[in-house]
Amino acid sequence: MSPKPNEDDTASETLMQTQSYYNAADGLAANEAATEPSFYERMQEVQVAKVWAPICNKYKWVVLGIWFVFWPLGAVCMPKFIDNTDSTFEAPSGSPADIAEDTYHEQYNITEDTQPEILILMERTDFSEGEDVNLVDPGSEIFNISRAFTDDLVAYVQTLIDEINEDEKTDEYFANVGSYYNDLYSLIPHYGALTYATEDKQTLYVGIANGMPDGDREDFNEDIRDWCEDNAPDQIKVQATGTTLFTIDTRSGTVSDMEMMDTIVLPLSLATLGYIVGNVALILVPIITIITSILVSGTFMYPVALTMQVTQFTPSIMMSLTIAMSIDYSLFLLTRLTENLAFGADLEPAVENMLEHAGHTIVASGSTLICCFLGFLFFPLDLLKTVGIGASVAIASCLVVNLSLLPALMFVTGDRFLKPSERMAKLCCNEPGNPGRYRMRVTPVSEEAAAVVESETSAENAKAVISETATEPALSETQDLAEPLLANANAELVKEEEGDLLRAVEADTEEDIEDMRQSVWYKSGSYLLSPKGPYVLLGLLIVMAPFCYYWVETGNSLSFDLFLPKSCDSRDAYDDFGADFGLGTLSTYKLIFDGGDENIQVESETCFEVMDTVIQRLSDPDEFPASPSLMNFNGIYSLNGTQISYEEYMDAVACGTYTSCDNEKQRTIATVGQRQNSPYNTSTYSSVILDVDAYSADGTEWLSDARDLIDELEKEGKLQGYSVVLQAGASVMYDAVDDVYDSFPLMIGITLAVVFLLVAFFFNSFMAPLRSVFTIGVTLMFCYGLAVLVYQYAWLDWLAWDSVEDSGEIAWMPPLMAFSIIVGLGLDYDIFLASRVLEFRMMGYDENSAVLKGLYKTGGIITAAGTIMAIAFGGLIFASELLLNQFGFYIFVAVIMDTFVVRTIMVPILMGLSGKYTWWPAKLPAETRSWDTPDSLVQ
Repeated sequence: MSPKPNEDDTASETLMQTQSYYNAADGLAANEAATEPSFYERMQEVQVAKVWAPICNKYKWVVLGIWFVFWPLGAVCMPKFIDNTDSTFEAPSGSPADIAEDTYHEQYNITEDTQPEILILMERTDFSEGEDVNLVDPGSEIFNISRAFTDDLVAYVQTLIDEINEDEKTDEYFANVGSYYNDLYSLIPHYGALTYATEDKQTLYVGIANGMPDGDREDFNEDIRDWCEDNAPDQIKVQATGTTLFTIDTRSGTVSDMEMMDTIVLPLSLATLGYIVGNVALILVPIITIITSILVSGTFMYPVALTMQVTQFTPSIMMSLTIAMSIDYSLFLLTRLTENLAFGADLEPAVENMLEHAGHTIVASGSTLICCFLGFLFFPLDLLKTVGIGASVAIASCLVVNLSLLPALMFVTGDRFLKPSERMAKLCCNEPGNPGRYRMRVTPVSEEAAAVVESETSAENAKAVISETATEPALSETQDLAEPLLANANAELVKEEEGDLLRAVEADTEEDIEDMRQSVWYKSGSYLLSPKGPYVLLGLLIVMAPFCYYWVETGNSLSFDLFLPKSCDSRDAYDDFGADFGLGTLSTYKLIFDGGDENIQVESETCFEVMDTVIQRLSDPDEFPASPSLMNFNGIYSLNGTQISYEEYMDAVACGTYTSCDNEKQRTIATVGQRQNSPYNTSTYSSVILDVDAYSADGTEWLSDARDLIDELEKEGKLQGYSVVLQAGASVMYDAVDDVYDSFPLMIGITLAVVFLLVAFFFNSFMAPLRSVFTIGVTLMFCYGLAVLVYQYAWLDWLAWDSVEDSGEIAWMPPLMAFSIIVGLGLDYDIFLASRVLEFRMMGYDENSAVLKGLYKTGGIITAAGTIMAIAFGGLIFASELLLNQFGFYIFVAVIMDTFVVRTIMVPILMGLSGKYTWWPAKLPAETRSWDTPDSLVQ
């Protein structure tokens, strides 16, 4: 036993050595003279935690009651929020698609409520009559069966329309059913068969165009699909597809994905949390905060869904964010709380310290992440704006719930949740070299120190008592974890001058130093801070450079294949329809020739001259390979691949459309004119069916080139006063996405600027945000480049897994949505590591010691947080939509990259290279301590 130290000297030394981070935030060491504090430093002195922790304790039942009110409220609002999601597009104001839509509606007296067409596919399955008869053979039984079914369908559709008009007290809503059996087989059978039947005439389709309120649209579509399933003849396979049915089935897929998140991803994430914290009972805390956050965010998003368009993918993204961020925030808070308790603090000061340090970290992270997502408001589409709003609401809910409900739960449950599990301690955190070992130490105050606290003796007596206990031997590897920590460690309890709270302060014993020396974080950190570190950084950048190179090839495909669930009724019908009638048939364009402004009649040579000029160019196979012949254009100028002259058309009009005209070709031309000319006879359109999917890369290239050609012809005066526009097809979505990507660079610039300013504010530094922006940029380029190699260059096709198969394209939404999340999550871990390093630096540790201790203290927690995040977002790789698979891939790769490469390797090297300029221009205390000095005191 060493000689007992002088009590006055010990007390004086203790007061100097235990200067805390938040009391040293003015940038001065304990022995330095004070200077006039800056605005930032005055802000740092505002200790919200000192006020908030007692409030949570005093009103803990009120806090619990307020949050639990959201449980029944959210249980009602969340399903309604999901039901009100939608993925249909509206053309951006003033875009070519918007102009074309207006032209079509005005010239053809079409209501603005016209909805996308429903397609009913009818495929013959019974060949008992033989294959020589078909669905268009009037003499066959299968013809009669098919026709009767179609007639019944038309009657049912009209019944639904009558009900809607009656409910809305109007007669303006309608449905037009187009099929081979609508008198076409008797009037113009050849054209009818070419339009509605496959080449072998064994498959037909029925198109239902309708105009009705948005509120009735989905019910109308589902009623028709259900009726078809219930009334389909045994001899015919009937399927329904269409944009609205895609919306319905995608929403169902979203619900399934959310159930998968609940049953698989959430338990795995919670198990990881329990392992790291070392306390299985504490798993209940994030479960409660997750449920509360989900219900709170659903409650607030329901009114948003009623006023703005919210895509079906928003709830899935919100669910992933809520699970990931709630568990991350719980992890940061609970690890700090259990550490404080292990060092001898009572519950309220331990919670106060938790809120001051871990709370500051999650506020910095959460607010930055919210700002990143609010960057979505710069996009022109409500569809994307509400993704940003939903994500921001989810993160804000997680933040507020964890900063209020979690402390209240701790005060209510106390030791029932917070008593460490010795079995778990031995399992995961008690081996030498594990930085979590210190959290497993059990209630820390010796009996003598506790007596001092309870009797409210003076601070001097408390220091004297504890200084006596501090001379006892350090904790040995064979001692029971339940033995008092402060009786064995060189630690002090110091009474704060500003209050009565007692704080426990850890002393770095020889055992603690040895633990750190054996840890992988110390070993890796020492290597990275050595002269070899810059070469490691250079090697990493060289390895990553080829992947980063490909990020510029990131696609933005509109293809339906990427958005639809991999297996659903509307998707199966869509695939069958494309196989039978061609992918272009699913998204037919209308090439409108509008002479309304000049009051030019369709029945004029001028109109035919303009149509000849435009259609002949668009059917040039060299210039437009997606529409290589007149077979792709059907209207009064060309029909079934045959060009129609002005004279032939006028003869057909004179002949008429009914049986009085005994020439079928003329009847056909006249019927097409009657259907495709406007009521004012000043406009007509030609249907354009491409040889490719209109939403594919080739299809959108055709649209862009066709518009350029039309603009060129107009400038040359070859349109002779006609306005020529392309309506329908992929035009609306193309213009919307094009508008979004035009805004993307602005959004990136604003987001990174906000990130820079926020990080600069939180750390009072110019260098810290530079490092953050650089490392986040590297992560972004690597993830985007790898996604290109996987989804566009088939790097992972050998896995034979459809979630990472070569789709040839990347959907337009994942790169946009992933950007903000990757930036936010990168900052999340960066702030957590950097704030702990700065904390040690403010306590007087030298630069390298601060980095090593920060890495040692947070390395395991960041790894756990990254694992949890990877699990949460990795679950989307198993989702039913390829779009969500791609989105999940982006986030999964980013999290793994950020957790195991950027924060654990690149950041320490960069901090080592910047040295004393790491926090420039912030004021820092003198370097008076080193991590390997036994008497260094750590809070």
